[in-house]
Amino acid sequence: MTERGLFSRRGLLAGGAALLAGPAIGTALAQSVAEVDIAIIGGGAAGIAAGLRIAQAGRSHVLLEAGERLGGRARTDTAFGLPVDLGTASFGRAGSGLASAAGAAGLPVSGLPGDRLYVDGHPASESAYDGFSAALGRARRDIVTAADAGRDVAVARVLPPPGPWSALAAARLGPLALGKELDALSTLDLALRDVPPDDATSPLGVGALIEALGAGLNRQTHATVNLITNSGRYHTLSIAGQRTTIRARAIVLAVPAPVIAAGAIRFNPVLPPRLLAAFRAFPAGTLEQVGFLLPGNPLELEPDEGVLASRDGTAPGARLRGRINGSDLHVLTFGGAPARAIAEKGEAAALELARAFLDRAFGGGVGEAVREVVASRWSADPLFRGAMASAMPGQGALRRLFGDPVQNRIFLAGEYTSLTDWGTLAGAFASGEVAAAKALRVVGGPA
Repeated sequence: MTERGLFSRRGLLAGGAALLAGPAIGTALAQSVAEVDIAIIGGGAAGIAAGLRIAQAGRSHVLLEAGERLGGRARTDTAFGLPVDLGTASFGRAGSGLASAAGAAGLPVSGLPGDRLYVDGHPASESAYDGFSAALGRARRDIVTAADAGRDVAVARVLPPPGPWSALAAARLGPLALGKELDALSTLDLALRDVPPDDATSPLGVGALIEALGAGLNRQTHATVNLITNSGRYHTLSIAGQRTTIRARAIVLAVPAPVIAAGAIRFNPVLPPRLLAAFRAFPAGTLEQVGFLLPGNPLELEPDEGVLASRDGTAPGARLRGRINGSDLHVLTFGGAPARAIAEKGEAAALELARAFLDRAFGGGVGEAVREVVASRWSADPLFRGAMASAMPGQGALRRLFGDPVQNRIFLAGEYTSLTDWGTLAGAFASGEVAAAKALRVVGGPA
């Protein structure tokens, strides 16, 4: 089938089976208007999940991705001759539609060991690990207690008095998980977040897994939607640099919340003021990944083992995932101020920060072995503008607005739309399935 035939009205309405069998849509579209049951904007986990559900239902669809490939913030690159996820690198399997979809597609999923704790350069004793776990548990209980009492204040204001593990517990809850300090996080929003641990990955790379799931969808990359117009029974989508417009009976809008908040997509009529205020109340955190080789396994880690570290009662500022797929490849995740430095200054800052972290966390000149790094810069990428979206203090209740339809036919999807699974890859995938189900009801259900 030619590119024009695939994107013609007849091609788009041919049904899910034919669409799944077709190739990707090219970037040059010859006709002026195309019609489709449901348009999906954004090719990350949420958009792909929506596309899979809609294709299964036999409804015509098109998935429009502004970037050069699918996957969103789950992106697998090649560095040092190895696949490396410089983005989302794990997900939860418990009740996960993502894990089920990967299994149905025959894509490999592997388990992850739990995090190891290092204290002052050495593996922690059992009593030290128990002390840290207890401190983390107390902090979480106090957050939930405050939220139950109606106190949606900064998380930092409700934590217990400082103790031996307070700094590491605070880092684990805030900068290392969400890319923000606890004084910038809503107590209510964090209390509602109740997610299973990220205990799975893929030897392909999580980004490669997500991209493979979307490979059969009717899709177009390099397709930046810059205007959505409510035309009554249809919404019309305009794509930057293309004469073709798309008319859709329903839309799944699966782009990151910071992109919408920044006004990168215009709406006619404009979004409701309350919804716009909600987007602005959920700024993105800052998380950046740094990959490097550490030969000889000096830290004596198991394959894919995570590491949290404490030195002199403080948190050195990153989380390590070691020996990716059993190799010498390691990845550090920095959050907050160090991540902002990486986003602004690139790999020179990343190399300096990685070496400093390794020396401080583990001692023995471990950092000197790192000669070269690769680094993400999600916060500087206009297609993402940061990591997950979390509420400012006092604004946690606004997250519920993201589950409501917009202009009756637009349904939001993405990690930020879930009340309890926000900020996770599994939550993003589930949100796409939910949005697709709502869109399908608008167009009359399965074909």
